[in-house]
Amino acid sequence: MKIAIITDIHHGPQSHTKEAGWDGLPVVRQFIDRAIERNVDLVLDLGDHISDTTHEKDYRFASELAAIFSTFRGKRVHVLGNHDVNNLSIADNEAIFGQSMQSSVHDLGEFRLIAWQPDVKIDMETGFNSTGAHLEWLVEALKADERPAIIATHVPLSGHSQIGNYYFERNAGYSTYPDHAAVRKAVEENGNAALWLSGHVHWNTITNVGNIQHVTIQSLSERFTTMPLTAAAYADLEIKDGELTIDVHGNDPFHVRVPFRKSGERPWVAPMQPFSEIDWAERRKQVRA
Repeated sequence: MKIAIITDIHHGPQSHTKEAGWDGLPVVRQFIDRAIERNVDLVLDLGDHISDTTHEKDYRFASELAAIFSTFRGKRVHVLGNHDVNNLSIADNEAIFGQSMQSSVHDLGEFRLIAWQPDVKIDMETGFNSTGAHLEWLVEALKADERPAIIATHVPLSGHSQIGNYYFERNAGYSTYPDHAAVRKAVEENGNAALWLSGHVHWNTITNVGNIQHVTIQSLSERFTTMPLTAAAYADLEIKDGELTIDVHGNDPFHVRVPFRKSGERPWVAPMQPFSEIDWAERRKQVRA
């Protein structure tokens, strides 16, 4: 199974650390040409296609990207990021990219891809809304099939540290959903999730939570980890012989090689109680016994 991944392209004007005048379209073409050459099983786009400005400009920038993606004749899956819905509706995005932008399940033979699309609209005062009924959909989708599932979202749900992140060290609440712990608990209890892929936070990370690997992929247009160069990042994911390999290419290279979890594998032992709640005298008696 070979999957080509790209995220946080932010096609459009300069914003934050993005280099003035930098055009990501040639890198997107390179990404698609390479996916065609490698005959990948799936092209996966994790959202934030544009740097939003106005409805008219956002529609044009997104359409320019969609034209490049359309040259890949195999299976494509796009999810929406927060910048994609500031001025464009979900219907606009569906018309531009030629596919539904609702949550969906995709058959990958021995595996499944679940493209999960909770609300990605950000309120700049409060952050994301809770996932709500979208979580119920995700749990039911995981239960419906025992094959290992790869979950793809724009926003990560690992709850990993944002220390050092240009955008989120001082704004960690905007890096994930407010109910991320409840989402993880529901997914971990199901036992069929093997891997969680996300963008949004503009850096490469891997975080193992409850025996599920959570991976974030670097943004195509980011520079805060590669200054003065643009990351120009995209990734290859391959699952073979029980192993998962992810290689991020460009100016912020990243390599992951770990076992690919099978469905129904035993979860980790639940964390112990807070030390303040443990009766240490009773524990010492048990040890002596």
